[in-house]
Amino acid sequence: MIDVSLETHPLAPAGGPVARRRPPWRHVVGWLLMIGGVVAVLVAWYGISGTVDPGEQMPYLASGGLGGAAAIAIGAVLVVAGEHVRDRAALGLVLQRLDELERRLDPLVPGR
Repeated sequence: MIDVSLETHPLAPAGGPVARRRPPWRHVVGWLLMIGGVVAVLVAWYGISGTVDPGEQMPYLASGGLGGAAAIAIGAVLVVAGEHVRDRAALGLVLQRLDELERRLDPLVPGR
């Protein structure tokens, strides 16, 4: 019988279920970019709200607004890419286990 407990499961974190793992660099950089982007957009909004002259608003919009939006978008892409990498690794482990299970069951199937 195959042991499916959490402690021996191949997708469990190294060192058991309570072990802390370092987050992937993509997540850290992505979240920092998104937080920085939100701060830049808020600073730009505050700067734009202080004046009605479009000539004075444009620098805030160009630097904080567009730069902040770009930072948020790049950060979101990095976080999603980090999740994709983790999903691919988990899928690889599942496929390895399935191959092992098929290898063990092959002699038990009649007619093969």
